[in-house]
Amino acid sequence: MSLDFLDRRDSLVRRFAPKPRAPSPDSLKVKAGMNRFVWNLRYPDASRFQGMIYWAGGTVGPVAVPGAYKVRLTVGDWSATRDFTMRPDPRVKTTPEEYQRQFDLLMKISGRVSAANDAVRRIREVREQLEGAATRARGLPGDAGKRIAQQADSIKGRLAAVEEAIYQVKNRSSQDPLNYPIRLNNKIAALAGVVGSADAAPTTQSEQVFTELAAALQVQLDRMKAVLDTDIPAFNKLVKESDVPAIILRALEPVAQP
Repeated sequence: MSLDFLDRRDSLVRRFAPKPRAPSPDSLKVKAGMNRFVWNLRYPDASRFQGMIYWAGGTVGPVAVPGAYKVRLTVGDWSATRDFTMRPDPRVKTTPEEYQRQFDLLMKISGRVSAANDAVRRIREVREQLEGAATRARGLPGDAGKRIAQQADSIKGRLAAVEEAIYQVKNRSSQDPLNYPIRLNNKIAALAGVVGSADAAPTTQSEQVFTELAAALQVQLDRMKAVLDTDIPAFNKLVKESDVPAIILRALEPVAQP
């Protein structure tokens, strides 16, 4: 079973489906008899990671622009589709073009927030595997274990620098950002609150801030990629020569909102 919302081009906006084992913002809860579902008009949320703490920011998806949409319910081989229209607030004079500009920027922001948070998740996954490989290498004959541990520490140090630039790793509670400055992922997420605070096109300043933050984030993503593309294969070669299980980059699973 699935409940799909489509835009006027029949492109999928958001899909809701039953997910009893891993509830998420896209979970569809159904029961026998009549069911009622209320869509919050938002596109999918940006990704997040366990223990993430933001200050004046979040990962909620952008609101769809006013216009024509479709909803499609699918159960097994049966499917039914209905048209509906999302209307703008009649009290504001925002044009369709201005709504679209706002939406486009919010989608870009959401994409960069996901990229930032996925980078943190990837770094933490790799760090855990590096530590595991170094632990398994202890006791190897000669200096093999020492060389593996040293190389693991070197890679972890470079990845830690990237993580600390993207996320404030000192955050442990919702009040910690008062003492420790927010980093790139939080700054980009907070910008979404500014851009989406009214039914209006984004200001030139908001667009400029996004361009600057996106560029700063890309520097860190490129640094991480360089480590994953160069240092990790070299590390895997070293541990393979010592018959120690290597680093495996697994697919990242979505993390539900708390």
